[in-house]
Amino acid sequence: MVDDDLPSRIRTVIKEPHSAVNNLNSARIPLCLPPNATDPTLYALGFSRYAEIFLGLEEAWQTQLATPPVTPSQTSMPPDERILNVIRKIYMPKLQRSNRIKADLAALPNLPNTNIQTTNTGQEFRRYILSCVADKPHLLVAYVWIMYSALFNGGRWVRDLLCDAGPEFWGLEEGQLHVWQEGRYPPPLSFWQIEGEREGEDGGVRDEFRARVVEADGLLTEQERQEILDETLEIFKRCEEITRSWIVMFPRFMDWVNP
Repeated sequence: MVDDDLPSRIRTVIKEPHSAVNNLNSARIPLCLPPNATDPTLYALGFSRYAEIFLGLEEAWQTQLATPPVTPSQTSMPPDERILNVIRKIYMPKLQRSNRIKADLAALPNLPNTNIQTTNTGQEFRRYILSCVADKPHLLVAYVWIMYSALFNGGRWVRDLLCDAGPEFWGLEEGQLHVWQEGRYPPPLSFWQIEGEREGEDGGVRDEFRARVVEADGLLTEQERQEILDETLEIFKRCEEITRSWIVMFPRFMDWVNP
């Protein structure tokens, strides 16, 4: 049954933690924008931490994809090759965010002079992802599904809020304004645009993404599926830690958000 596929099972498992993290982020994102902010510094801090998740999962993804395939002379598929096939099936170059993230961060203000390097929950999560996927590569499915689904869904709402701040807030130069007016988003907002997207539609990318994950699901064992489901809860736990940690660095906002 369709309701039993992995994406549907993930949706059921994450319902409550997803709602909690979504509410936290929804309350905090407006604090990064006018009239609460006069520059993108607070956004840059929050974005840089969540960006670590994408940088980590895509680094782990590329490491796994670099594993050479089996040779034609092999008559059976070893377990490692089966999981590599899962990872290859869900890979879509147009969804990759790392280059966009690096361009966006380069276009954003320098981060405040704080103890970020020792308390950065985003960097801690990135290290965890690399270790986790190296140990159990099939868990990459959890990260891919959760993070790119977020980009498809809540990402549009976030992008609309960011765009409402206007190109001047983001420091766009005169030569970049025509791109903005055409509905394309140069750095520091390029992360939020999906390749092939036009006039609010995703060009079928979302449907292709889901179909690939459903197909890959057929190669997984039930134990692997359960481990993926369990890992989705770890993802939201760590996302909540990221959201709660970065706002603490700006005490003037603490009374504006729910504890």
